[in-house]
Amino acid sequence: MNQVANEHPSKYPNPDESGEYLDDIDAMSLEELEKRLPEAQEALETIESKLEELMGLRDAALVCAAAMAARLAALKQQAGGRTR
Repeated sequence: MNQVANEHPSKYPNPDESGEYLDDIDAMSLEELEKRLPEAQEALETIESKLEELMGLRDAALVCAAAMAARLAALKQQAGGRTR
Protein backbone atom coordinates (compact mmCIF):
# COMPACT_ATOMS: atom_id res chain seq x y z
CA MET A 1 0.00 0.00 0.00
CA ASN A 2 2.94 2.36 0.49
CA GLN A 3 3.57 2.31 -3.24
CA VAL A 4 -0.10 3.10 -3.85
CA ALA A 5 0.03 5.81 -1.19
CA ASN A 6 3.00 7.38 -2.97
CA GLU A 7 1.11 7.32 -6.28
CA HIS A 8 -2.11 8.74 -4.80
CA PRO A 9 -1.19 10.75 -1.69
CA SER A 10 -4.60 12.40 -1.48
CA LYS A 11 -6.33 8.98 -1.46
CA TYR A 12 -4.20 7.48 1.29
CA PRO A 13 -2.98 10.17 3.68
CA ASN A 14 -0.31 9.35 6.20
CA PRO A 15 -2.02 8.61 9.54
CA ASP A 16 0.23 11.21 11.15
CA GLU A 17 -1.16 13.82 8.77
CA SER A 18 -4.84 12.97 9.27
CA GLY A 19 -5.50 16.20 11.15
CA GLU A 20 -4.06 18.22 8.29
CA TYR A 21 -6.07 16.16 5.80
CA LEU A 22 -9.29 16.80 7.73
CA ASP A 23 -8.46 20.51 7.90
CA ASP A 24 -8.13 20.51 4.10
CA ILE A 25 -11.55 18.89 3.81
CA ASP A 26 -13.07 21.41 6.23
CA ALA A 27 -11.65 24.26 4.14
CA MET A 28 -13.26 23.01 0.91
CA SER A 29 -16.36 24.59 -0.51
CA LEU A 30 -19.48 22.53 -1.13
CA GLU A 31 -18.70 22.54 -4.85
CA GLU A 32 -15.18 21.19 -4.23
CA LEU A 33 -16.53 18.49 -1.94
CA GLU A 34 -19.14 17.46 -4.51
CA LYS A 35 -16.45 17.32 -7.21
CA ARG A 36 -14.23 15.07 -5.05
CA LEU A 37 -17.06 12.83 -3.83
CA PRO A 38 -16.52 10.15 -6.54
CA GLU A 39 -12.83 9.98 -5.60
CA ALA A 40 -13.73 9.62 -1.93
CA GLN A 41 -16.27 6.91 -2.72
CA GLU A 42 -13.70 5.03 -4.79
CA ALA A 43 -11.17 5.26 -1.97
CA LEU A 44 -13.78 4.00 0.50
CA GLU A 45 -14.62 1.06 -1.77
CA THR A 46 -10.92 0.23 -2.03
CA ILE A 47 -10.54 0.36 1.75
CA GLU A 48 -13.61 -1.84 2.24
CA SER A 49 -12.28 -4.34 -0.30
CA LYS A 50 -8.89 -4.50 1.41
CA LEU A 51 -10.58 -4.87 4.78
CA GLU A 52 -12.63 -7.80 3.50
CA GLU A 53 -9.44 -9.37 2.13
CA LEU A 54 -7.66 -8.90 5.45
CA MET A 55 -10.59 -10.36 7.37
CA GLY A 56 -10.51 -13.40 5.07
CA LEU A 57 -6.80 -13.81 5.74
CA ARG A 58 -7.43 -13.47 9.47
CA ASP A 59 -10.11 -16.15 9.32
CA ALA A 60 -7.80 -18.45 7.36
CA ALA A 61 -5.02 -17.86 9.90
CA LEU A 62 -7.37 -18.71 12.78
CA VAL A 63 -8.46 -21.95 11.08
CA CYS A 64 -4.83 -22.84 10.38
CA ALA A 65 -3.82 -22.12 13.98
CA ALA A 66 -6.67 -24.25 15.29
CA ALA A 67 -5.71 -27.11 12.97
CA MET A 68 -2.07 -26.84 14.05
CA ALA A 69 -3.07 -26.83 17.73
CA ALA A 70 -5.22 -29.92 17.20
CA ARG A 71 -2.38 -31.67 15.37
CA LEU A 72 0.09 -30.74 18.12
CA ALA A 73 -2.30 -32.07 20.77
CA ALA A 74 -2.62 -35.34 18.80
CA LEU A 75 1.15 -35.64 18.48
CA LYS A 76 1.61 -35.00 22.22
CA GLN A 77 -1.02 -37.63 22.97
CA GLN A 78 0.77 -40.12 20.70
CA ALA A 79 4.12 -39.32 22.25
CA GLY A 80 2.64 -39.69 25.75
CA GLY A 81 1.25 -43.11 24.85
CA ARG A 82 4.66 -44.31 23.65
CA THR A 83 6.47 -43.37 26.87
CA ARG A 84 4.16 -45.45 29.06
